[in-house]
Amino acid sequence: MRVGQSSLRSGQFFVNAEIPLTEIWKIYTFGGYGYRSGNSAGFYRRPVQSNTFSSLYPNGFLPEIGSTIQDISFVAGTKGKWGEWNIDLSNTFGKNSFRYDIKNTGNASMRFNSPNEFYAGTMGFSQNTINLDLSRPFDVMAGLNLAFGAETRFENYQITAGEENSYARYDNNGTLLLNGSNPNNFPTDFFGAYRPAGSQVFPGFTPDNAIKKGRTSEAIYTDVEINFTKKLLADAAIRYEHYSDFGSTLNYKLALRYKLADNLNVRAAGQTGFRAPSLQQKYFSNVSTQFIGGIGYQVATFADGSKLKNELIGSELKQEKSKSLSAGFTYKIPAANLTFSVDGYFVKIDNRITLTDVFPRPAQAGQIQTHFDEVNASQAVFFANSIDTETKGLDIVISHKHKFSGKVSLNNDFGMNINKTINVGDIHASDILASNGYINNYFSETSRVYLQEAIPRIKMNLSHSLKMGNFSVYVRNGFFGKVTDPNGGDANHDGRIEATIINGKVVETEHPVWTGRVITDLSFSYDFSKSISLTIGANNLFDVYPAHNLTSSSVQRATSINNGQLVYTSSTYDLSNANQFVYSRNVSQFGMNGRFLFTRINFNF
Repeated sequence: MRVGQSSLRSGQFFVNAEIPLTEIWKIYTFGGYGYRSGNSAGFYRRPVQSNTFSSLYPNGFLPEIGSTIQDISFVAGTKGKWGEWNIDLSNTFGKNSFRYDIKNTGNASMRFNSPNEFYAGTMGFSQNTINLDLSRPFDVMAGLNLAFGAETRFENYQITAGEENSYARYDNNGTLLLNGSNPNNFPTDFFGAYRPAGSQVFPGFTPDNAIKKGRTSEAIYTDVEINFTKKLLADAAIRYEHYSDFGSTLNYKLALRYKLADNLNVRAAGQTGFRAPSLQQKYFSNVSTQFIGGIGYQVATFADGSKLKNELIGSELKQEKSKSLSAGFTYKIPAANLTFSVDGYFVKIDNRITLTDVFPRPAQAGQIQTHFDEVNASQAVFFANSIDTETKGLDIVISHKHKFSGKVSLNNDFGMNINKTINVGDIHASDILASNGYINNYFSETSRVYLQEAIPRIKMNLSHSLKMGNFSVYVRNGFFGKVTDPNGGDANHDGRIEATIINGKVVETEHPVWTGRVITDLSFSYDFSKSISLTIGANNLFDVYPAHNLTSSSVQRATSINNGQLVYTSSTYDLSNANQFVYSRNVSQFGMNGRFLFTRINFNF
């Protein structure tokens, strides 16, 4: 096994330019190119497994995913004044491509003829946006600013199929197997298990996965900001947008700010939101090998419009809609050079899109089973409008600045965020899945923990920046609150993993909890001139790591239901996979790479 940070080589080049045409008009452009080459490893394939052809790999093998990622972005525009109006016209283009090359692997169904490297396909996304903004101040009341604009966006998403060997299954004669082929001619291992198709760790995208989909959207907006008095400011905005695949939406925002005193402002805002499903969520499909409970499964992601998703889900993805409120205040103490900012917020999202848990291939023969067989999959997942959520939180920022002399200054900043996201209401499961006991597969206890407890609910930063002439010191202490691992585990060490019965299924409710940690960053900088500066520093100076994973242990675990009661039996669990995952691979407060040392030279021309 190879666990931890994937290897990565990358390079980027960016340009930012602005050229005046007249005293009031100028053109601008910025953008760049980025290249990343990565390599990561999957689970080790042992020689006893059916996905290992031991004549080629007598000791098993560690499959690798090689990735080549290219990013392109380019913006060009012009801005200036036409009479009293400020005008900004721009075009923004961005494109990303992600190529998969699977290495040190094999297609077990090809046996002796299998190569050890496969081109598994490429995903790409591009977006082009044309935007026009106009704004103008008016001498009305204590001040009025009017802005409006229009926008057109073009999106395109595509998947290119990999080479045939990367996804196909072959029979004992080396002939490509088609859907409905005689299974008696499938290659098997020594124990009679069928050898899976495609390159191990990531079977290539098939011609059925390959797509090229696009959409457009057009929007107009207007924004009015008015000072009724020197103390009261109001801002109202409205935006109309039409999607070629999701129809039209109208959203608004209203914000108020009132100056209670010279150094005290209170503010509040309310708004609605709309997010159409991304093209990736609608149209991505593939089959990959995933290990669930230590067992490898061929898990298929089915896109909108596929026969299986239509039969099980019954509807295509819908848009997410949101409502949000926020309120807070800012306060200054000039004599102490202190500023305070406190804001509370509440966000409600309806029809939130999540990735479901796996749905197993049914044991009974039928049309649904056939859809699994068509893609050589034993499990299935979907993107679905599964839940409604509510998020509430509090942001606090305190800043202090002090000048000891003309060359010596100190800045101190404290920031804290407290937030909580919960699933509200019923799970939006289709009738066919809910009636057959699969409602928990829509949004399971594992998914709930991921959503609600797998990221810190409390995050704090305290930073200090001391500048003495050309020399400066920066230190930051960050606190990351506790997180919960979505896997079931004996968190209280009483020898029993607690569970409950939800919709007729056993659901484990006891999970390991990783306590909070403080991470310290420190850096020193020196300005040799206005053009050259040197920085030496460390992130995670004291080499702090997360808590260790739970290792193998004997416990009482609920395995069945008898007359409505849970039945506990002796079992074992091991979240470390025989000490191969020292730290949780499901949650991470701050990463598991430890101390990071760096030096940086900046040149300004």
